[in-house]
Amino acid sequence: MKSATMDHYDISLLYVEDERVTREQISRILQRIVTELHVAENGQEGLELYREKHPDIIMTDIMMPVMNGLEMAREIRKLDHDSQIIMLTAYSDTEYLLECISLGINQYVQKPVDFSHLATAIETCSNYVLLKRKLHQQESKIQMLSQAVEQAPAPVMITSLSGSIEYVNAMFSRLTGYQASEVLGRNPRLLKSGLNSAEIYHNLWETILSGEEWKGELANKRKNGSIYWEVVKICPLRDSDNVVTGFLKVSQDITERKQYEESLQYLGTHDPLTGLFNRAYFDAELQRIESGREYPVSIVMADIDGLKGVNDSRGHDEGDRLIKGAAEVLLSAFRSSDVVARIGGDEFAVLLSRTDHDAVVAAIQRVKNCETDPKLGNFARSLSLGAATAAHPDELLDSMKLADRLMYKDKAERKARHLNSATKA
Repeated sequence: MKSATMDHYDISLLYVEDERVTREQISRILQRIVTELHVAENGQEGLELYREKHPDIIMTDIMMPVMNGLEMAREIRKLDHDSQIIMLTAYSDTEYLLECISLGINQYVQKPVDFSHLATAIETCSNYVLLKRKLHQQESKIQMLSQAVEQAPAPVMITSLSGSIEYVNAMFSRLTGYQASEVLGRNPRLLKSGLNSAEIYHNLWETILSGEEWKGELANKRKNGSIYWEVVKICPLRDSDNVVTGFLKVSQDITERKQYEESLQYLGTHDPLTGLFNRAYFDAELQRIESGREYPVSIVMADIDGLKGVNDSRGHDEGDRLIKGAAEVLLSAFRSSDVVARIGGDEFAVLLSRTDHDAVVAAIQRVKNCETDPKLGNFARSLSLGAATAAHPDELLDSMKLADRLMYKDKAERKARHLNSATKA
């Protein structure tokens, strides 16, 4: 029996041999070159061990009692058609060879064993086993990554270089309302809401086409037409040669955060009772206009007559109703571009950019016309008004003071007329 230096293989091997001396001799060699060795004395024992241990390679003699090697190989093939089987035999009969071929025996080594031939047979089978193991590991990893992406809590989209959608995960479908079958092959522009600027999209494509990652916030549209916000990362996908083959988009739904931010912004700039702008916003706009070029600018000051008396005699709920009614009158009389604000308990102010004296007088008249309105009349009749116009920035604050003085003058005249009417009555 010729021997040769053999490498070590990280495999399990089932060796089946009925002849004791040969079995022990070869087993000693195999123990040094394989990670796990199982030994059986005949085909029946070998088959039982195979069912229990599932070895990577089976090496067996042909002629054995109870069950020969060919019979065992046939049963093993039924269990696993891809098992690696090495057949050892002193026989060179054509019939045996043909049956070995029909069973798909992987390697055939004659006795007495030439260990160089055996080493080659084991190496060949081992390479196949290790390659298969590696492929299985890669498939398992791919499957794991695929499941991770599919089950990820973040929406995922993959597109081709031209932007055609090639993959979306389950979270994408839950967020957008589109099933995968409805978007595959289509362009992501189907999600466009019209709220994002052209500059954003230009910057996005310029960035990813240069091979860089783009990150930003986008307002997109669901299948049902509702708007959602997401923070988005888009990066190029590269193959093994570092060539860009497509793009990966991963996003996070931030709609609730955006709505919360908008609510905070609204609360920071609006009066909670009337929905008008508040004093802070009015002052900020006044400062902005002061340094701007929107002149002439007119300012209207308004005040509710007798609010304290209403609160004291009829309660604050009725007082609040009066405040909200007065706000409704002002909103109906002024333009949507005008800044109508509640700047105090019973005080209101209006900023009118690019509005001259005649235009603001006409606006005040619209307020007075509301006095005959069945719904707004009582509220309009409670308002005292004053207006002034600034032709230049250095006149703006003085115009506001003048409008305030004129408002109080109107209030005094209205009170005097009321007293005069009461006296005559």
